[in-house]
Amino acid sequence: MSDAGLVTQIRSGIDKLADPKRAEGVRRAVPGARTNGAPVPRLRELAGRLKRGGDVADFETACRVMDTLAKTGGREELLVGTFLVGAWPREIKAMRWSRIAPWLRRIDNWETCDQLSAAVLATIVNAQPALKSKLMTLARSRNPWQRRLAIATAASLNQRGRSQPAITRAIIAAMKNDPDRKLRLAVGWTERELAKAERRYSK
Repeated sequence: MSDAGLVTQIRSGIDKLADPKRAEGVRRAVPGARTNGAPVPRLRELAGRLKRGGDVADFETACRVMDTLAKTGGREELLVGTFLVGAWPREIKAMRWSRIAPWLRRIDNWETCDQLSAAVLATIVNAQPALKSKLMTLARSRNPWQRRLAIATAASLNQRGRSQPAITRAIIAAMKNDPDRKLRLAVGWTERELAKAERRYSK
């Protein structure tokens, strides 16, 4: 199937999962969010079916599809694209930051932010610690969603068997006094994830 055909199929699947009531809740939390309210578990299932069925047969196809889906900035499209790319963790490790940068610019709500951080960003940074500088740039951004990407990635760097305490502490220090209260709360959450990881690895 062509990339265009895949995108059409994905968008059709997303339309069928619409939940207007949930969409209202997302928009209240994030004014202006582009969403139809589809539940995250169902979107994950949609991505899983495409991979298992061979429609998205390789990592490069998943990335190209994500390129197209991310252009709209829609919550559901970004989530499905993230789940597709995230299905290839080994390939993610070698990705260049420039490859994912256009996706990051489309983030405007906590769900897409946290899912992309956990499934993609943390895997890349854990495999390429020199990318700490890219996270620091996000942490100092004027855009609160870019800062959220930084702190969510820092938290994820201490989950799923990963351990990057030095990078995590640098992001925490940069954002400790963030003007956004929600981001300060996220810093606290990240500190707890780091402490749990350090306890696991000290045993």
